Amino acid sequence: MIAFVDGTFLRMLEVTDALLSLPAPVIALLVAAIWGLIAFVIHRFAVPFLCGKDGRKLGKFEAEVTSQIALAFGLLISFNAVWIWDRSERVHAAVVDEAIALNSIVSDAELLEDAALRDALCAGVGAYAKHLIEVEWPTLSDSSAQRSRPAEFRALTVLVRKTNDDHMRDALNTAEEARDLRIRDGLAHMSPPRWGVVVMLGLLLLVSIGALHGESRRGRILALTLVTLAISFCFAVLLVHARPFVGAEAIRPDDLRDVLFRASTRY
Repeated sequence: MIAFVDGTFLRMLEVTDALLSLPAPVIALLVAAIWGLIAFVIHRFAVPFLCGKDGRKLGKFEAEVTSQIALAFGLLISFNAVWIWDRSERVHAAVVDEAIALNSIVSDAELLEDAALRDALCAGVGAYAKHLIEVEWPTLSDSSAQRSRPAEFRALTVLVRKTNDDHMRDALNTAEEARDLRIRDGLAHMSPPRWGVVVMLGLLLLVSIGALHGESRRGRILALTLVTLAISFCFAVLLVHARPFVGAEAIRPDDLRDVLFRASTRY
């Protein structure tokens, strides 16, 4: 049973990643189309069923009900948006810290009197940076990245220990911690129940808006259109930033490329 649930969840992630890989305007249009279809169904079928064809079957529907649902929807959307953006900022900071730490090792290596060890250290940093860019980075987009130390990092650790330089060791530890944070937080995802609750609140909001304007067909169309656009904008923004290493807003290893270029010019 657990294996079935895990397999289903992984397939959902694959479908989601394929969606998020599309350009941001396409994602926004798809989201708007989905919510537009939902709003049409509510306008065409749900509201007449609840309120009757003349909109008077349900009686007077208080606007306070819609306001409370809208407030709950807005609060939950904000809560999820804060989680997504905070995580994105942490991952961005981790990438920068990782590059700074590796650059620090190159800077310290340049001060060594032992030319052979200096060149070996720069070559080691370059090999490790190249591994991160060409091998590890693509695995971040499909959630298959491994947190175990790669061979290039172990080789660099041996070289750093030979220097007996505490500052260089601290820089290497910082780079490792930043990498762990980048992978751990970068692959974290918002749980399906949290997405589900937001979707359900969006549905309730549209139904309540439709019931509120049950007697006025034109007013209902306008209200549902405006609220549908607002909901679509919220979901589009969340989806575009939902995965730090997927999509148009994906984090790129530009800082690590600078490390690779600098290290490769030192040996």
